Amino acid sequence: MNVSLATLRTLGRVAIFRSPPALNHLSTRSHAKTAVLAGITIAILAHLGLSAAAEVSFMIRDPLYGDLEAKLTAVECDRPKGTPVVVLLGTSRAGTGFDAQRISGPVAAFNFGVPGGGPIIHQIYLRRLLAAGHRPNLLLLELLPTSVGDLKTGPPEAPLLNGARFVHSEIALLAEYGLPENRLREQWRETVNTPWLGLRYQLLGRVAPTALPWHRRHDEGRTSDAHGWHRLMEEAFNPEMLIDGAARTRREYADNLANLRPGGSAGLALRDTLVLARDHGIPVRLLLMPEASWFREMSPPEVAARFNGWVRDLVQEVGCPLTDARQWIPDSGFADGHHLLPGGAAAFTDRLTNEVIAPHLATTTGVKP
Repeated sequence: MNVSLATLRTLGRVAIFRSPPALNHLSTRSHAKTAVLAGITIAILAHLGLSAAAEVSFMIRDPLYGDLEAKLTAVECDRPKGTPVVVLLGTSRAGTGFDAQRISGPVAAFNFGVPGGGPIIHQIYLRRLLAAGHRPNLLLLELLPTSVGDLKTGPPEAPLLNGARFVHSEIALLAEYGLPENRLREQWRETVNTPWLGLRYQLLGRVAPTALPWHRRHDEGRTSDAHGWHRLMEEAFNPEMLIDGAARTRREYADNLANLRPGGSAGLALRDTLVLARDHGIPVRLLLMPEASWFREMSPPEVAARFNGWVRDLVQEVGCPLTDARQWIPDSGFADGHHLLPGGAAAFTDRLTNEVIAPHLATTTGVKP
């Protein structure tokens, strides 16, 4: 059979165009499998990496603490070796009220105010600071009266504490102070088993904080100044601001102050924190932050007497001095009766420096701010 050259060329073209599709199909399937396996591997590694990182880095698990601790470290490292260090560990009252950068001279002062904090979170944070090697020459520990209420429902700060903020070794300690261990462990396990879900607020608070309500952002440590102070946006007292602030404050505190009975597991946590500092050779002073006159009046005389007696017994037992600054600042220095405006914060910081910090450092270190 004679086959023309044109026919051979045609058959060749057909063979050329028919063969690659089969090869391309196999190649495409192979690439798809490789891509899927690579994606699964990356997801697993990212999952395991985030779980492991959250157990060793508070920047991931508890950004509020991580950010503040990093700023404290920077303040300490920015000073010559041997510079006295003063740290105020407290609540949002301390956060807005102590302008640590105002303290001049050879002193490294820092504001470790924690919104929603109390004796239990202070106990955890002091343990973390000690483990990180921080040894302040003076630790000022704020006492918020309502934070040590002995409630039937448990410690007052319990509803605000989520197990996702803590490493595994801290859960047992939290349970010793009356927090629900099962709930905390379940929340912690979620950060290990499904970290992208369990740590979603911490992670999203890093990249898009405005997408979350303020109490979910975990970014308070980032929004403070270099010395930890949270300057209120309101610069000066005005009546309209006080009306809103006072109404909010009364809703939050009136019932608790009217029936306050200090003690219980929250009181135990406070005592243990004072003892922990003392046992590590850190001088500690208990501090009652300023309050407006109308705020103090929310406590009936018998409740105020009961609280004052409890505090007096505590400081005598532990051997810790107390600074009662509740009447230091006039009502015009507050935004809402207990958070200080910038002017009030300046007046409070200066008086605290002159009456407490400077005398202590002059006596113990020979340095005077």
